[in-house]
Amino acid sequence: MRLVYALLVLISIGLSSCSLFINEDDKEKVARVEDQYLFESDIPNFTNEESQGDTLAQRNLYIDNWVKEKLLLQKALDNLTEKSASFEKQLENYRNTLLIYTFENQIINQKLDTLVSVKELKKYYKSNSENFKLREDVMQSIFVATLNTAPNTDSLEQWMYQDVAYYKADLIEFCSQFAIACHLDTLEWIPLAKIKEIGNLPADKIFNLTIGKNLIQDSLTTMYINSYAIRLKGQTAPFSWVKNQLKSIILNKRKIELIANVKQEIFESATLKKEYEVYE
Repeated sequence: MRLVYALLVLISIGLSSCSLFINEDDKEKVARVEDQYLFESDIPNFTNEESQGDTLAQRNLYIDNWVKEKLLLQKALDNLTEKSASFEKQLENYRNTLLIYTFENQIINQKLDTLVSVKELKKYYKSNSENFKLREDVMQSIFVATLNTAPNTDSLEQWMYQDVAYYKADLIEFCSQFAIACHLDTLEWIPLAKIKEIGNLPADKIFNLTIGKNLIQDSLTTMYINSYAIRLKGQTAPFSWVKNQLKSIILNKRKIELIANVKQEIFESATLKKEYEVYE
C-alpha cells in the first residue's frame, strides 16, 4: 500500500512539474502567426528614463507591427503566382550576391595593402597623365584681400612679392588682424572661380591673371595675388590636384587583383581535392 501511495505521489509531482513547464513556456509566447511565434525574449526593452510612461504602448506597438508584418508576408507567399515565382530566384540570387560581396570585403579588410607610396603615385601619374584633365582653371598662388584703409599695405606688398617663406610670420600676423580673406600655402592649387568668389572679383579681372604679381582693386578693397603657375581647363591636372584620385585608382586595382587571386586559389584547391565536377 505504501508503495502504491509513493508511486502516486511521484506521478503527481511529475504531472505538476510538466504543468509548470508548459505554463512557463506558454508565458514566453507573446504572439503567433501560423507556425511562427514571437517570444517575450524577442521584444526589445523599451524601459528608459525618457519613456517610462510609454513602455506599455511601445511594447504593444511592437507586437502589433510584428503580427501585421508576418500576416502580410504570409499573404504575399499565399498569393505568389507562377509568373512571379521567379521572385524567389531573384531573392536567392540577391542572397548569393550579398554573401559573396561580404566575403570579398572580409578578404579586402584582412589582406589588402593600403599603403601607397608617393613614388608609386607619381609613377602611375606619369604613365597615365593624359587621363587626368582639368575640368576648371586652377592656379598655384597665395593671396590676401584687405580693405583699402588697412595699415602697412606697403609692407604687405614687400612680404607678398619677395621671399614669402622669409616673411611668412609677418603675413600670418597681418592676415590675423586686417585680412578679409587670405591663402598662404604656396604649394596648393586653387580654382580661379574660388578666388573670384572670395575676392568678389569681376570675371575679366580674374581670368586675366598672370604669373607673378597681380593687384586687383576697387573703391573698397584690394586683392594682392602672387601667382606661381596657372593651368587651364582641358590641360593636364597637377599631381597634387589628383593625388587622392590616384590613390583610389591604385587601391581599386589592388582590390581587383586580390579578389582575382583568391578566386584562383579557391579554384585550384577545389580542383586538387576534386570538390567539383563539370559534366560534358
